[in-house]
Order: sequence, then structure tokens, then C-alpha cells
Amino acid sequence: MGDFSFGGVELGDKRRTDRLVKIAAEFASCAGGTISSVIRSSHQAKAAYRLLDFSDVTHEKVTACHMGRTLDETRRPGIYLLIEDTTTFNFERASVVSGLGPIGDLMTRGFFMHSCLVTRVDLNTGIHEPIGLMGQTLWARSTVRPKGRPKSNGLGKECNSARQNRDDVESKRWGLAFEQAGGPVAGTQWIYIADRESDIYSVFQACWSHGCDFVIRASHDRALTGAHDGQCLKDTAAKAPIQGEVKMTLPSGREVAMRVRSETLVLKGPPRPGSALEHHQVNVVRVEQTDAAVGEEPLMWVLLTDLPVDGLAACLRVIRAYKCRWLIEEFHKALKTGLKAEDSQLTTVRRLMALVGVLSVVAVFLLQVRHAGRENPEELVDVDQVDPAMMAVLQSVHPPKDGKRTCKWFYHSIAKLGGFMGRKADGDPGWITLWRGWQSLLSLAQGYEIAVKQAKDVGKD
Repeated sequence: MGDFSFGGVELGDKRRTDRLVKIAAEFASCAGGTISSVIRSSHQAKAAYRLLDFSDVTHEKVTACHMGRTLDETRRPGIYLLIEDTTTFNFERASVVSGLGPIGDLMTRGFFMHSCLVTRVDLNTGIHEPIGLMGQTLWARSTVRPKGRPKSNGLGKECNSARQNRDDVESKRWGLAFEQAGGPVAGTQWIYIADRESDIYSVFQACWSHGCDFVIRASHDRALTGAHDGQCLKDTAAKAPIQGEVKMTLPSGREVAMRVRSETLVLKGPPRPGSALEHHQVNVVRVEQTDAAVGEEPLMWVLLTDLPVDGLAACLRVIRAYKCRWLIEEFHKALKTGLKAEDSQLTTVRRLMALVGVLSVVAVFLLQVRHAGRENPEELVDVDQVDPAMMAVLQSVHPPKDGKRTCKWFYHSIAKLGGFMGRKADGDPGWITLWRGWQSLLSLAQGYEIAVKQAKDVGKD
């Protein structure tokens, strides 16, 4: 299935590393969340469970090599987006899994995962290529609430700070990956991309101090100073000069009309005990939908950035960078919908987290495969990278109309095996349809190989 970047993992024994690579390959070639459902051999499944029983087989160990290779890739000349987001893993079997903590409502148990996904990008076209994970943090919240912390936000869910000590706040995870990496080198540009949860002044400071640009969707109506002293961010952005109107395609495939505004502002440094943080200049791009239907809430983003915003062309580069944020949502879908990470039957949080580390590397690989089919649809498939039996099955079941085996034909053909109709209005297939098709293709390819072998055996007789 390819190189899963586990070759440099130090697990204390070469046999453990070899076993880790085999587990990754099994999950990549069959969607499923439990080891027993993916690895059909009982002997091999037991070996996989034994591997995860070793205390030194941790999430950090199994992902270290992959993240090192990702960082090495970002040292090559180019523009790289560092996309961050958090997701939760919910385990219905929480009563038999030790080490889980509360997530969301007060009864659900699981753990959190915060990832930094890197993609190489051309901001003039928006074309991007997923590279890998630069960082990933997993944690379970404490079952004991620190004294004085609020129990609930009034809606049946805990406040994010309900189980955090002041010295270990979860907000510190934002921007941690590029801080640990040390920042970009000469000839490269790193742009930090995140949604509203990362609208934290310390994240801006980290970007400024490490030479990392940023595009962050605003959440707080921050106070301004300088030429806009006494005003607030959102009202000022709504009145910023109009740079133009454009048609924009959303990740769902829907095209919308957008008005683009931009301006340079000065954020007022927020107060801190004994003093206030320094003021800092920042650019803002406001994108607002102009063709929303009656009764439909129009799409609107307020993007904070230190990239240039003088003119429509510059603003579009900022918008293209932010649109790539959906790539990490696709990564989460690959991990949870495709690889079914939440279906695991492991019984300790350490083993679950180690397994999620393995699956995360596989999910990146699968995301790259799927991404090629969407972003480079007319590019011909490299037949040397595809199993011959799979190619033979697809050509027989869904032969290409013009004889060209393009990336679009290849991935749409797989999805059709899972129920995708492929009509003009259908857009691109989703993860569930793709994975149904992928599993069908594996079965058909195995049958094809058996038939070919039997035919050869008959010929020998």
C-alpha cells in the first residue's frame, strides 16, 4: 500500500517495528475499527494486540518518524499551510476502558485529539498537496474537577475549562507544533491556518515570534486602537473598503457570490495582571455572501492575517489559504468514518491512543490518495502504484469511456462499487461511499487473483 513512515520508529525491537508496519498496511487495505475485523488471521491479530500491550508502544513513539519526515519536507522551498483543529473520540464502551475522561456532555467518555496537518500550496491557484502531520496531541480530561471550576455551561455540556488546572490549560495546544519545530527556514513560508477556537492573542504572538504567517478566523470582537481607537473589530471590518465581488466554490461544491472587504487595523493588547500585552498591527479580510436565499443565513468570515490584503488579488490569496482548512476535516473523516477508529475494542486509553497514532498515519496516506483523484482529475493514474488485480477489475466493471485511465475515473469507479451514481449533479463521492467501494474492490480483486491462479494451474495440467 505504500510507505507509512514507520521505518525509523524506535520500539526497542526491530520485530515490533515490523509488526507496526504490518498493522498499518492491514488498516489501509480494509476499513474497520477493530483489529479482529481488519486482521482476519487470529495469530496475526493476537500479535497486534501483544504489540500494543508493550508500555513503550505509545502514541508519541509510533508517530515520531512520520512527523519527522513531514518536518523535513517543509524544509524544501515552497509555501506550506499548517492547519490545526481538535476533534473528540467517543467510546460507547467507556465503562470497560480505563483512563478515559469526560467529553462534551457530562456523561460521555472519550479523549481529545489536536492535530497539525501540513499541505504544500500554490496560493495563486489554490492547488495544494497534503504532506503529513507535523504535530498531534491526545489527552483525556480528568475525572476530578478542580475546585472552583464551573460544572456546566447551562446546556448540559461542560465548559472547556471545567477540568483544567491554570498551569495546564488546553488552549496551549494551539500553535505548539510550529513552536516546537522552530519555524520556517530560508526559502520557505509557513502559514498557520485555524478556525475560531484559535483566536487567542498568545497564538498571534507565537506566530510573530517564530516567523510564521497566519490566517485565523476571528471569534472575539477585539478592541482596536490607533486610527480606530475605541472601536471594535467586527463592526469595523463590516465597514472596511470593498475590494471586489467574486464567485467562490465551497468544499461542498456549491458556488456562491461573495463580497470581499479588507483593511489594516491595530489590535489593542489585552490586559494581563499588572500590565497589558503589546498592541499589534494585523490585516483583516471580511468575506460575505451576497446571494443567500430568503430565510437563509449568509456565509460570512472575518479572517485575521498578516499576509498582504491590498487589493482583490491579495485578498483572494488569503481566502484560498483559509479554504484549505477543510482538509483537516477530511482527515478526521478518514480517521473516524473511514478507518472507524472509535470502534476499537482495546481496553486502556494508552493502547487506544497508540492505535489512533497508527491510524492517523494511515489516514494521511489515504487522504493523499483521495485528494489526488479530486485535485488532479485528468492526470493519468500511475499504473506502477496500483495493484494489477484492482486495475483489471475496475477496467472490466467500469471501463473508461475514452480509454484514458485518469485519477477521476479511478476513484469514481471505486465509489461506484459502493453505490455512488456518478451523475453530473452528484459531485464527488463521500467517505462512506468510497469505503464501501474500496472494500468491494478488495474482495473482487482477491477473487480475480484466485481465478487467475486457478487458470494457470489448469494450464499446467
